[in-house]
Amino acid sequence: MKCIRVNIKRMEMEKFTLKEGVELKVFFDDGSTKCMAYSSKLDNVQEDVKNILTKIQVYEKSQNKVLSDDILDNFISVVIENDEEIADRMKNFLQRIRDDRSKLTSYGTHSGYIESLNKMQKKSVDFKEGVSRNE
Repeated sequence: MKCIRVNIKRMEMEKFTLKEGVELKVFFDDGSTKCMAYSSKLDNVQEDVKNILTKIQVYEKSQNKVLSDDILDNFISVVIENDEEIADRMKNFLQRIRDDRSKLTSYGTHSGYIESLNKMQKKSVDFKEGVSRNE
């Protein structure tokens, strides 16, 4: 049995549109730094977080497959470090983006809309211990 520990480092918004939703990049480390893309319309942020974590686990399992006659060698366990805390922080980050998207539709002036849209494009969150930086 092979056990892989994954440490999620950072999530950042790559692209945002009102119509298509958000494109995210999730940076994680399993011994080497990797990046995964994820797109969402932000309809259900809890489901999005679950899908992101599952996608990382499936990726890790596919990258670490071993063909062996011993059945135990074929099992791969992927452990995400601080998974509950990471999931909560991802959910909060996506919820903030969703809330900001709602605010965009309430702007009456073109300049306020563009300024808010530009601020949204720079959002990110770091998942290091004790760090909660949201730009």
